[in-house]
Amino acid sequence: MSTRAYGRTSWPWAAAAVLLFWQTWFLFHVYATEHAAVRWDCDSEGCGTNDLAGPAIPFAVISALLAAVLAAPYLGLGGAGVGALLAAFGLLVRREDDHALLAAYGIAALGVALVLAGAVRAVRRGPTAEAEGGPPRPRGRPAVPALLRLLVAPATLLAAVPGTLAVTGLVHGALDGPRWIMMLGLNATVALLVALGAARLNHRPGVAQGPVPDETAAHAPARLNALTTRGTAFVFDLTVRPARGAPYRIEVEHPLDLQDIRVHGAALVRHDPRRPWLVDLPSHPSAAELTAARAAARTEDPEPAPRVWSPPPGAPVLLLTGILTAVLVTLLARA
Repeated sequence: MSTRAYGRTSWPWAAAAVLLFWQTWFLFHVYATEHAAVRWDCDSEGCGTNDLAGPAIPFAVISALLAAVLAAPYLGLGGAGVGALLAAFGLLVRREDDHALLAAYGIAALGVALVLAGAVRAVRRGPTAEAEGGPPRPRGRPAVPALLRLLVAPATLLAAVPGTLAVTGLVHGALDGPRWIMMLGLNATVALLVALGAARLNHRPGVAQGPVPDETAAHAPARLNALTTRGTAFVFDLTVRPARGAPYRIEVEHPLDLQDIRVHGAALVRHDPRRPWLVDLPSHPSAAELTAARAAARTEDPEPAPRVWSPPPGAPVLLLTGILTAVLVTLLARA
């Protein structure tokens, strides 16, 4: 997968990297401005402190490493360089500890070297392909009514609660709350973004999702528009003609051509009328149903059918999280 395709499908990882880069700067800045005033409590087991500036350096190093890993597909070595430069900037701004000066310049030099190395490597590699498997497919339209139904589903609300609490803690802590709330909310948000990015990484908008749940499944004829391969699977570009609703185009992957679709140019598909991106091919349809579907699919459509996109994983949850977070932050600001 090219870097550009990676960026489209896993932008949550990029957002997580940005938050971690900012946390790296913030922790180094806290260390540089407050470390001299840290009060340590020591006993027979060691020393400790409740001040954030005390453990800021190890926390910042961990944050920088995680940020560099998440940003590597976008920035390569430059991602680590950006983290180092942010760390150096945090040490230099309003510093009160002179011992941080040498470390700041050393980290800045390392960051510049990594950024330059990443830029040279990117120039030598040249432009990457848009995506694996040839030219990009035609763009389609999202199934907006179906997404709105998912937005108000109880499962969506339940899944949006952790994200709402995490992002609200981050925003409220950064604006008006204690720093520990901001740090807790930031790292919880990063964890949720990493999980979301992992779920979206292999998502293809124009390819149907499946299998279709038996309780909502309906059969419909489909006409074959084009046939390609992706790895060892067939990719059938189909125009589905549901019993209710307008026809639409979508791609369906299957390891075998059990219905001889490439010969007859038609298929019988199972789909979810409420969620049109859920489409699959029944393995053993009856001969009568298959014959009727082939006959129906051969009829001419009055106009080209629009292509339907399958929504990326977590899209309704992400939208509802944003809405709930805005409401909760506003209420906390007025309290």
